[in-house]
Amino acid sequence: MVENILEEFKKFLSEPRNLLILSHKNPDGDAVGSALGFKHILTAMGHTVTAAVPDAAPGFLKWLPGHKDLIIFERKNGKKAAAEAFRTADMIICVDFNSPDRLGDLECLFRAGTSPTLLIDHHPPQEQFTDMTRIDPTRGSTAELIYLMAVSLEMEAMISPDAATCLLAGIMTDTVGFKVSCSYPEIFETVASLMRLGGNKDRIYEEVYGQFSSDRMRLLGYSLVQKMKIIPGTGAAYIDLTRAELKQFNHKKGDTEGFVNYPLSIGEVIFSVLFTEQEDHIKLSLRSTGNFPANEFASRYFNGGGHLNAAGGRFFGNMEQALKHFEGAVEIYQGLLTNSKS
Repeated sequence: MVENILEEFKKFLSEPRNLLILSHKNPDGDAVGSALGFKHILTAMGHTVTAAVPDAAPGFLKWLPGHKDLIIFERKNGKKAAAEAFRTADMIICVDFNSPDRLGDLECLFRAGTSPTLLIDHHPPQEQFTDMTRIDPTRGSTAELIYLMAVSLEMEAMISPDAATCLLAGIMTDTVGFKVSCSYPEIFETVASLMRLGGNKDRIYEEVYGQFSSDRMRLLGYSLVQKMKIIPGTGAAYIDLTRAELKQFNHKKGDTEGFVNYPLSIGEVIFSVLFTEQEDHIKLSLRSTGNFPANEFASRYFNGGGHLNAAGGRFFGNMEQALKHFEGAVEIYQGLLTNSKS
């Protein structure tokens, strides 16, 4: 099946095409790195390629090669540029999301489109919404999947240093610097190949993990000292931040990236959740260690999903209600949490 899809895609690319690459709202390193990396590769093959996302990425990703050409739908002229890209696309390639609602305000344009569609993703599938799919939840990132596709399709010679850097950034950020979803040797073979192709590991680390603002560091300290709560006897912990608290520290998009991982450094904690208040809902980032299913928990209680050890969710209500709902759910999962700790 996979071979058939790859052959069909390769045949499609045998003549110059107009291609549109889409990724999800609140784009992270894998979303942006995958979209831009694939754009560089396909452009080098002679295709006309546009990449678009619903809203802006965090500031620590804006240095990635090609970011300045990324269509951001929520910005001025973004809607017009996106509509034109959909109109002229011979194919729409979706990367790093498993449900069309992850496209946010771009979903309407996507559903109205008539071009053939391809999904490349590493999240467990939720629904079939494209004509072709290349999904592999065993991989740590979509960026890794794109590199492997490029190799299978004999495109490796088209991977420039810029493309390699984008894909490497996707892998490094989605595995949290090779801490999660990377316990298999093939991922490091991919990393080595991308570095040989010019992927700049050192710059990625410096830009992603070494450019924090003083406000962000103070927010982190406040979160750990004042807002982190460990639920006794469960192995679960959480941090909750309201909009007022975020404003107090001049919060910018991406500032809370990674906060959810800190409680997992505590010996007794195997499940950590970050609650951040948004304009119309509470956003959850869930992380776990071992075999505790963060994705199942998110899906069952918080309108979310993701991977075994990394998931996201939403709660429609206020923070107090969200935390009460969470603590009730932790009680239900007490047995599994206890077994996962042993």
